[in-house]
Amino acid sequence: MLRPVGEPRRIDRAIRRLQGALKGVPARGVRLTWRGGELRTTIHWARDDSFWWAFEPRQATTTPRQALLLGHAPHAPTKRESITCEINLPRIADRKVAGIIAVDEAGALYLAHSGRMGGTRLGQRKAGFRDFLADGVWRRLTWPDGEETEALIVAPLDSPRLTRLLGQFVDAVRRFKAGDPPTARTGLCVEPALADSASAACDRRLVDVALHEELAKRGLFGPTDDLFSLRGERPQPLFALVADGRPEELVMAVGSLSLASARGGPDVRPILVAPATLSDRDDATLQALPFACVRFRWRGARAVFDGLDDALA
Repeated sequence: MLRPVGEPRRIDRAIRRLQGALKGVPARGVRLTWRGGELRTTIHWARDDSFWWAFEPRQATTTPRQALLLGHAPHAPTKRESITCEINLPRIADRKVAGIIAVDEAGALYLAHSGRMGGTRLGQRKAGFRDFLADGVWRRLTWPDGEETEALIVAPLDSPRLTRLLGQFVDAVRRFKAGDPPTARTGLCVEPALADSASAACDRRLVDVALHEELAKRGLFGPTDDLFSLRGERPQPLFALVADGRPEELVMAVGSLSLASARGGPDVRPILVAPATLSDRDDATLQALPFACVRFRWRGARAVFDGLDDALA
């Protein structure tokens, strides 16, 4: 279970950690505008992830806070930019503010968001972003007074893929506010039988997106209502993803694929997707499996796959 961090000094340290971890090329003297305000400041463009970011203090409020300003930017910023959204991070635990620094039982820190969106289009419900991003990493939070709410985990603060994850959040907000339909869930991987940690769940989404893109490059998708179909008469692949390599996660993934294979018979081709960093003992286990195993590793913030073509052959 996650809980909001409530100590001002700890929140300040977490925000400094977040600011130091984010990447981007600075653009100085940019005029930022949004509904009801504007300011001139330095922003940082994360080119590979198509967004810019900036931190600004908000002192003239009942709850002092830092505002993480964010803008969609597939191209280099100009001298005038519009804000896509901002994540306000108060110096105390405050349910009225959307931004949250959360901590899990192991002490890992996360940037989280309540899901409440300002500046939405007419007719968009308060809970609409939750519905729009149904496949996001939503987790329960327990507040100091014992009340529980749900929040979107944007990114673990110690993740080397923090900037990529934040860029995905900015793009989702942009599409939601524009009134775009939700992105269809890829459904490439069977649902995990065990609850992932919030950190592993964030990585799982990145791996799933990368796998979807790799299969699309190979022209393997069929009708949209299918999981996906290979062209021709070959069996339909079904993936199970081991996100962080926990032994129990590996056991459950193998069990899920074995069950799917038994149910689907020759029409299903089970494929396990597992980290390249698994131990030698796990390697021996994987080699003995009756179905293919594709290993993934991280190249920057992108998952790349070894053995995918062989598994699909």
